Amino acid sequence: MSNTPLHLSVIQNWSCHNCGGCCREHLIEITEDEKRRIEKQGWKEADGVSMARPVIQKTGQGRYRLAHQDDGACVFLDSQGLCRIHAKFGEPAKPLACRVYPYAFHPSGSKAVSVSLRFSCPSVVQNLGDPVSSQRIELQKLATQIVDGKQRDHQAPLIHRHSSHGPQQVNWADFHRFLKALDDAMADTSVDFVVRLQRILAWLELVEQSQFQTICGEKLDSFLDLITNASVRAQPDNDLPVHRPGRLARMMFRLLTAQHARHDTDADVRSGLRMRFKLLSAALKYATGWGSVPVLHGSESVATAFEQSSEIGESGRVTFGAVESEFHGRQAEIDELFTRYFRVKIQGIHFCGPANFDTTLVDGFHGLALMYPIVMWLARARVVRKGCAKLTLVDVQAALATADHNYGYSPALGTASALQRVSLLSKMKQLTRLIGWYAR
Repeated sequence: MSNTPLHLSVIQNWSCHNCGGCCREHLIEITEDEKRRIEKQGWKEADGVSMARPVIQKTGQGRYRLAHQDDGACVFLDSQGLCRIHAKFGEPAKPLACRVYPYAFHPSGSKAVSVSLRFSCPSVVQNLGDPVSSQRIELQKLATQIVDGKQRDHQAPLIHRHSSHGPQQVNWADFHRFLKALDDAMADTSVDFVVRLQRILAWLELVEQSQFQTICGEKLDSFLDLITNASVRAQPDNDLPVHRPGRLARMMFRLLTAQHARHDTDADVRSGLRMRFKLLSAALKYATGWGSVPVLHGSESVATAFEQSSEIGESGRVTFGAVESEFHGRQAEIDELFTRYFRVKIQGIHFCGPANFDTTLVDGFHGLALMYPIVMWLARARVVRKGCAKLTLVDVQAALATADHNYGYSPALGTASALQRVSLLSKMKQLTRLIGWYAR
């Protein structure tokens, strides 16, 4: 594995700042080997670990996860937000899932691995810490453990499935040509981020109509150059028309937004039917879009990092109608944040294939593009709650950290109904409307 190519982002920084958010918001599954290792560590009450319940819970046949304290925190999290396993036995003794976060590793070739990051971590969304490119040695060690004993001869994700000739598959070299075209288009800062995003969606429509059995290699480079240049000519500047999305589109969009906003902790899972009823009631309100935005439990790490309530919406204080106003979202610093976010996801292949419910490149990018209006909607709700009239970078950072917690990971977003909503929004030409509408 030491000689296996490892593709790293060159535009992102990260170091852990010990906020403890990931130890409160994630259910950590462990392997049988990790279970045995933790049991041999001999934890006692004197170590600050409650013995009222087992430190490891069985969740299925051969499946286990770390237990949680009454407040939802991991059983090994101390009052300073630090891991007791790390403090007593060193970082390598922690479960692999804990050591990997917020990094994400995905197949990038028949033997290669790409590295992305989860922007649910406040330090990632704020670009704090050491350059990712300087952490290659440690990331190589993690990659070795992740792929150990697993299949490594992966095929590239499909380009699209919308062809009379069947699903369109290309080799890894050509798949990286698509990635480069996406990344280059996103890096073109001569126009606003929203314009760049609309251009990409325009030329992806042409990709979706094409077959790639014979368009490969240098021919594919020429094809991608041709359609990219055509999209630039069609939208040469920042004067982007704005059209309100249709009623059905707004309903589907709000439901997807609610699914990205909710943060189900161990305490939520234990609450049983009461929590299910609360989520059902919230879903009905998001579907209708009437009245006040219902309360959904948000991210504790976001609340700590950005000094906000951990509730997404407060009854009587944030209405659905108020979120539809103009909030001046097309700002250079907000554009920079989304540019970095999209490029990290593209470079790390963190938007399609096994990283995102086995979606194709086209469908996966549609889901990634939808993150823009979802994040802007959540940021607007935050602004309304504060009684302000203009978005700030902090509002958008907090909203992005909230939404990216679920992006590509929440089972609810991988259901057929959720994936179909994304597909329908694109087919109905409403995805571009949503992007333009919430950029205002």
